[in-house]
Amino acid sequence: MNRLPHDPVLPQLAVALDPAAMAQAFADVLRPHGVQVDACHVDRVKYRPGRNATLGYRLALRDGGWNAFEQHVAARLCGDRDADRIVRSSATALGPSPAGPGLHWLPALDMLTWWWPNDPKLPAPRTLSDPSVLREHVLPELARALGADPGAIHAGELEIAQYVPEHRLCARVDLRWHDGIAMQAQRVYCKAGREPDGATIHALLLQLQGSAAWRGGRLRTPRALLWHAPTETAWQEGMPGQPLLDAPPALQAACAPAVGAQLAALHATPTVTHREVTPEWMRERLAEVVRVLSPVLGASVLGAAAQALEEGWPALAHGAAASTLHGDFHGRNILVEDRPAGARVALIDLDGLRRGPALLELGACVADAIYRALLEGAPAEREQAAWRSLIAGYVDAGGQRPEPAALAWSVAWNLLTQRAWRCVVNLKPGRFEIAPRLVRLATDLARGHAATELAC
Repeated sequence: MNRLPHDPVLPQLAVALDPAAMAQAFADVLRPHGVQVDACHVDRVKYRPGRNATLGYRLALRDGGWNAFEQHVAARLCGDRDADRIVRSSATALGPSPAGPGLHWLPALDMLTWWWPNDPKLPAPRTLSDPSVLREHVLPELARALGADPGAIHAGELEIAQYVPEHRLCARVDLRWHDGIAMQAQRVYCKAGREPDGATIHALLLQLQGSAAWRGGRLRTPRALLWHAPTETAWQEGMPGQPLLDAPPALQAACAPAVGAQLAALHATPTVTHREVTPEWMRERLAEVVRVLSPVLGASVLGAAAQALEEGWPALAHGAAASTLHGDFHGRNILVEDRPAGARVALIDLDGLRRGPALLELGACVADAIYRALLEGAPAEREQAAWRSLIAGYVDAGGQRPEPAALAWSVAWNLLTQRAWRCVVNLKPGRFEIAPRLVRLATDLARGHAATELAC
C-alpha cells in the first residue's frame, strides 16, 4: 500500500493519486465525447502540504473508432476553494483537446483540469500541437542548423518526453533527410519552460559547447541547435545511450569513474549564469524545507536536522571561486553508451546549470545512491563502491578531493533538501515512507554520528 500524508486541507489527495479511481473519474468526463479510458497513470505531482497540489496524468484512450491515443491532463486540487479565480486566470485561448475537453471542473474532488495542449502558464504546448507550425516554421530553421536541405528534411510526430504542468516541457522529434549520398537520421529535443526559459537553456548549452573541455571531448553535453523565439522553444541534438539507472549493473559500475570525470570537466568549465548557490541562498533553502515539510514530517525532527547542518556548516567556496554545477545531478540525467572501445558517458538536462560549491554536487551523488538503495529496501551503503569509484574518477580528472567530514555534511544536506524534499512534494509511490529515515540519516551524518559503513 502506498502510504500518503494525512492532509485535512486536501482530504481528496489519496483519491487524486489513485490511478484506478482517477481512471473512473476521467471516464465519466469523456463518456459524452465517445472516448473510453483504458488506463490512467499519475505522471507528475507537486504537493504543498496544507495548501494545494498540482498533478499531471497520462491517459491511454480509445475513440469511437477504437483508435488508441494518449492524452495528458494537468490538474489542480483547489484546497482553498479558489476554483473561480483559477478559471478566470486560465481563460486565455483555451481550445479542445484530442480527447474533447479543454478545461473541466470535477466538483467531487475540488479539482480543476486542463487537457493538453491547454496549459495555464506555458504557451509552447498549444503552439507545438499544430503540425503546420513545426513543418512550416521550425523545421526549415532546424534543417539549416543541421546542415540539411530544408526541402528534403522530414519529421516524425512530436512526442512528449517530459511534461511538468505549468513549468516545463521536453518533446522529441525524429528527423530524416538525404544528404546526396545516404539517408541521415537525427533525433532532436525541444525544451520550453518558465524558470529557466528556453532562451536561457539554449544560451547555457552554447556556453558549454564553446568551452575547451567540450571541444576536446572531455565534456559531453547535447549540442544546441536553435532558439526559436516565435514558439519560445530551445532545440538540441539527441545523444546516444541510455540513462545510467536503466543500464545493467555491470555497466553502471564500469561507468562510475567516467561519470566522475565528466563531472570534474563540468565543474572546471567557466560559465556565466545569474543563478548562484551562496551560503545565504542555502540557508533560505533550508528554512523553506523545514517550513514546507514540517506539517507532515514533524517540526521537531526537521528542526533537529536543520540545527545539525547549521552547527557543522563547512567552509564553502562561492563567488569567483565557484564551480559550474549541473543543478540536478542524478542517474536519470547521465547517459551511458556501451561501446566496443569502452563505455562513454554524457550529461543531459542541464537546465539547472548554476555556479556554486563543487562539494554539494559530490554529496548529491552519494545522497542519490543512498536514497535509491533505501527505496528498494536495501542497506543504505549498498552503492558505496560505486560512489567511491565515481569520486576517484573525479579526482583523477582534476577535481579536488573532498575532505571526508565536509563530504558527509554535503551528503546530509542533499538527503534533507533534495531527497527527503522530493519524497514529500512529488509523492511518487514508495517515496513518502522513506522520508523520515532520510531525515534521520541527514541528522546523523551532519553530526558525524553516521554508521562506519556510511563514512564518506
